[in-house]
Amino acid sequence: MGRTPASGFATSARHRATAPTRLGLTLRSVALAPRDGFAAAFRTSERRARAGERPPEGWTPYVLGATGGAAVMSLWLKAGALGSRGGADPGSVDPALLVAALVAGALLVLGGQLLWGVLGPRLADRLGGCALGRDLRLVWGAAALPQTLSLAVLVVLDLLVVGPSLYGGGPLADPLGRAWAALSIALALALAVWSLWLFVRGLQVAGGLDLARATALAGGAVATCALVVGTAAAFAAALAARTSL
Repeated sequence: MGRTPASGFATSARHRATAPTRLGLTLRSVALAPRDGFAAAFRTSERRARAGERPPEGWTPYVLGATGGAAVMSLWLKAGALGSRGGADPGSVDPALLVAALVAGALLVLGGQLLWGVLGPRLADRLGGCALGRDLRLVWGAAALPQTLSLAVLVVLDLLVVGPSLYGGGPLADPLGRAWAALSIALALALAVWSLWLFVRGLQVAGGLDLARATALAGGAVATCALVVGTAAAFAAALAARTSL
C-alpha cells in the first residue's frame, strides 16, 4: 500500500523533531571520533543532496564557521592587547567597536569558507584525492566547533574579569588583567589547535588523503582565508585613502 498524506506528514514531523538530536550526536562524534563523525555527516549531506535540499550540507556549518571567525578575531585582539607597549588608554575601548570587529571576523571567515568550497576540490584533485565542495565547506564549519567554546565561554569571562579593554590593543597595566589575558590566550590557542586537528582529520575523510596530503590541503584552506582577508583589507585601505582626499 502507498503511504497516505497523513502518514507522510507524521514521518516528516518526526524527522524534524529528531533533527536537533541527530545533529548533536553528529557534532559530538566529530569532536571525539572525527573519522566516524565526518563520515556520518557526509552521508547525511549526500541524502539531503539526493532529496534536493539546499544547501545539502545544511546551515549549521556556516553558523559554526562564522562563530569560528569571531573567535579567531577575539584571539587576535587579545594577543594585541597583551603584547602592546603603547600608551593608549584601555578604558577608552568602545564595546560597539568590539562587536563590529567580531562580526567582521565572522564575515571574513565565512567568505573564506564559501571560496574554499570552490577552490578546495581543485587542490584536492592535484594532491591525488577527490572531494566535493559541499563536504569541504562542511569540514570547515564542523572543525570550528571548539571555537564556540572560545566565543561563548572565554569572551564572556574576558568581559567579566577584565572588560572590553582586553580587546582594545592598549596596554594592560593591571597585573590581574595581564595574568587573565595570558591564561585566556593560552586556552583559546588550545581550542584553535583542536579545531585545526579536526580540520585535517575531516579533510582526510573528505578527500581520501593521507595525513601529509591532508595537511597540505589544510594549508590551502589557510591561504584561501588569507586571500579573502587580504582582499578585504586592501579594499578597506583603498576606500579609506579615497575618502581622506
